[in-house]
Amino acid sequence: MSWPASVRRSAAARGIALVLLSAAAYGAMPILARVAYAEGTRLATLLTWRFVVAVLVFAATSRGTPPLPWRTRLLLWGLGIVFVLNSLSYFLALERVPVPVLALLLYTYPVIVTLLSALAGIDPLTPRNLLAAVLAFAGAALTAGPVAGAQLPGVALALTAAFIYSVYIVLSSRFARGVSSEAAARHVAQAAAVFYIVIAAVRGELAPPTSPAAILAILGMGAVCTVLAMRAFLAGVVVIGPARASVLSAFEILVTLVLAAVFLGERPGPQALVGGGLIFAGVALQQMARR
Repeated sequence: MSWPASVRRSAAARGIALVLLSAAAYGAMPILARVAYAEGTRLATLLTWRFVVAVLVFAATSRGTPPLPWRTRLLLWGLGIVFVLNSLSYFLALERVPVPVLALLLYTYPVIVTLLSALAGIDPLTPRNLLAAVLAFAGAALTAGPVAGAQLPGVALALTAAFIYSVYIVLSSRFARGVSSEAAARHVAQAAAVFYIVIAAVRGELAPPTSPAAILAILGMGAVCTVLAMRAFLAGVVVIGPARASVLSAFEILVTLVLAAVFLGERPGPQALVGGGLIFAGVALQQMARR
């Protein structure tokens, strides 16, 4: 069945809005994580309680929802393991390299997603898709600044996070299709919570933080940067596809820089502004209707 053009445009606009909302929510995460780190919160503690908060929020908002078939649940939990590997690499890198350097390296993923989704037969590798991804990466590179002084282990972890996140996006567009974004995000969060609870227990870091600032930071990471961000992204990616979603998600870096300027006193210079312009150029190119 072919849907009318107006319906397709409306669905695409909704998908775009959801992915941008997700990018904005994810953009606040490194700022909140740095707040928690400054209060002495350990990595395993931070990630454990981030996902515990997310699971509790999902449990409170999804009462009465019928359970999914076991095969679907296993697939979504498997997707959660991929997300766990991405989050672990990301936060390990955040401990080792500055936020701008991490953002630069992580945002190689639009190019990776475009290539992976083409190889998987999900999105065609058109010149427009490839050029939009390259523009977004170049803009992120200019916005984040040079990588001079970055430690090699942190660089490797950041690139690993970029690759794993690319795989997560492509797999989400396939295995989360036909499942509500709430159900998909809930199962991903459950898998992550179980994984990190085990890790924190083994490391003796299961106790929650007691600092008010750290508690508020973790609550924000769980509710906004996890529940809201994951639901919005999973709902959007199945509508607009992984290649377009990955380019739109580059909006996250601009959100991070604005929040860093407001709350951490780190202000972007002219180079960052030029980079932001390239990111928006890539987004605009990706959204141009095919003639």
